[in-house]
Amino acid sequence: MPQHPLILAAGHLLIIALGVIGAVLCIAGLVALFHPRPRPLRLCRRALNLALVLLPVGFGLILWLHYRLHVDIALSLPDGLGEYLNRMLAAANRGRAYGLPLYDPAHPPRYLIPPWIENEKYYFWFFSFVVLVFFCRKQAGERFRAALALAAGLHLLLLAVFFDPFTSFLPRFVREISPWFAPGLDPGGRINLFMRLYPRQLFYYNAGYMWLHPPLLFVSYATVTVVFIASLFMLTGRDEEMEKQAYAQARLGFILLTIGMLMGYPWALTAWGPNWWWDPKIASSIMMWAVFATWLHTRLYLRRPAMWYLSAALGILCFVAMIFTFLASFFFPGQHSFQ
Repeated sequence: MPQHPLILAAGHLLIIALGVIGAVLCIAGLVALFHPRPRPLRLCRRALNLALVLLPVGFGLILWLHYRLHVDIALSLPDGLGEYLNRMLAAANRGRAYGLPLYDPAHPPRYLIPPWIENEKYYFWFFSFVVLVFFCRKQAGERFRAALALAAGLHLLLLAVFFDPFTSFLPRFVREISPWFAPGLDPGGRINLFMRLYPRQLFYYNAGYMWLHPPLLFVSYATVTVVFIASLFMLTGRDEEMEKQAYAQARLGFILLTIGMLMGYPWALTAWGPNWWWDPKIASSIMMWAVFATWLHTRLYLRRPAMWYLSAALGILCFVAMIFTFLASFFFPGQHSFQ
């Protein structure tokens, strides 16, 4: 299995730097939240700007590592095995709606893995949130800017402490592909291993929907976090600016969430067949979408008694539903399971 230790080491150092920036944002943001003053807010702004310089660099390193996976790993078979495999595939594909493409010895299957699987999804998700905070803070009051900086710092600390994608690069994928490089693998074992790797490569790693479905959802998750923070401020007072901030992010997030969920439908049919709707993650995602839609609907009645606080409570519930939806992949068995 090809390794790139220098790139991984550089990426790990970058994550440590982001963790330090996250700690600075947390401290300065917490101080500014309770004592809004120019100095801690300036420190928040500078730390956030530095994070926005380093985060694209780290994402570029992730993209480069994925490019090397594409170049370095091919599921190549000897000529005789390739012909035998194609006879097997032709027989298996007969009468099926979604068959496996035949093996092309001139162009053996290669991995084209999007940069938001395993721990990399947290990197993209948190990167999206920091970018969102950068644009939101220009149109918000001091305490709201401080709360956004605090939330951005917490995201970066979580990334550095728990979700560093460079500490162990794609460990589940590496475990999955490592037997392919084992010396002395007999022809029968190689064919069997190919038939385990090939469908997952086509329908998961290389699936076109994988390049669109997850990132749309992760950006929508970032917007829900901003809605959550604004909703907390709505509970403390009738600040119209907070409601406008929440609505601006919710409008974007709801559109992305809806498109992302709809794009998962044809992918699920292709990869899992007609029983895709039994997956717990899909059920919880529909629940989250319904809560989100309800929150948007309450905006029409904000002038009615107590509706302001109901809207704020639903904004908080949207965030809770998002966390539950994400954690469903860890605790409930299904196609989305990370167990």
